[in-house]
Amino acid sequence: MRWLETLCLLLSALAGVGPALGATPAVEYANRVTAGPVQYREGSFGSSDERLHYVETGSGPLVILYHGFPSLWFSFFDQMEALKSRYRVVAVDGLGAGSSAKPEGEAPYRIDRLAAQLDRLARHLAGNERFVLIGHDWGAALGFAYAQAYPERLHAVVGLSAPPYNLFLDLVARDPEQQARSAYMQRFRSLTLASVSSGDIAERIARQSYAGLVESGALTGEEAELFRKALSDPRAIHGGMNWYRANIPSFEAITPQTRWPAANPKIKVPALLIWGDQDRTFVEQAWSRFGEYAERPTIVRLPGVGHWATMEKPQLANEAIETFLKMNIRSARPRHRRAPAPRHQ
Repeated sequence: MRWLETLCLLLSALAGVGPALGATPAVEYANRVTAGPVQYREGSFGSSDERLHYVETGSGPLVILYHGFPSLWFSFFDQMEALKSRYRVVAVDGLGAGSSAKPEGEAPYRIDRLAAQLDRLARHLAGNERFVLIGHDWGAALGFAYAQAYPERLHAVVGLSAPPYNLFLDLVARDPEQQARSAYMQRFRSLTLASVSSGDIAERIARQSYAGLVESGALTGEEAELFRKALSDPRAIHGGMNWYRANIPSFEAITPQTRWPAANPKIKVPALLIWGDQDRTFVEQAWSRFGEYAERPTIVRLPGVGHWATMEKPQLANEAIETFLKMNIRSARPRHRRAPAPRHQ
């Protein structure tokens, strides 16, 4: 019957749903260095420009992890290792990154569409069961917005190194210091696929993002190479630029209609915000105002940690996440509801 199993795998891969054939370099590395017998496996969901690649391990309640830019699922490797003994942990290659689809247009990257895509993936993985959503950087902004729009789908939400999307929009529209710190986002919006393909932009972004982690010992040279290779595809850089183009207009053009899912709905599920006290990406209000956006907020400050809170001192982030999850996992099933309205801009 092995031929039948092979045929089923092939058909699943062609359909864009189910386990992937072969293993990507980061998965091969993870299985080589993993602690214990629990291995990493990869799959995909959706097709064409909607296809998401994901990597999972462990068993138990579902935890989905969504990274930011410039990255891929492997930035959560330390968290997956820590959580896999108690949870089914699924790390996604975000749209435009890693081995996921990389549509060239902006529309698929709008935050309302990304949230709907994430919800479809969660239902594919675990039906109508509640899950935990953990995001870093752009993934944190998306995660908090998802929690605002789909509260009955979650046990809890965790964001590392970025505030809720609507809080960021408010800050960047009003705060001159945040505008200065986020000026690079406007430059990113101007980059085209042709400009990324013709220059050394991808190499410079990879070096600026990961060289310091290697120097500090947070990443090995082999691990940094996994990120560099993932970013060597110009479409991956262009996909990241599309996140900015689709969701952050020029700062003076931000209006209440820019926000999603509404001007300021509260996050009703337990919400944890983790930030490094050496992170200079956002102004202090990005953390201090978190309670305005969450009904049950928890903030954990990591000493001596910058923007890469998942990798710089992962044991600190892992301890905060594990403690939070033990307090907030529930078994209640969600009720069905309509999807939230698209964002208008």
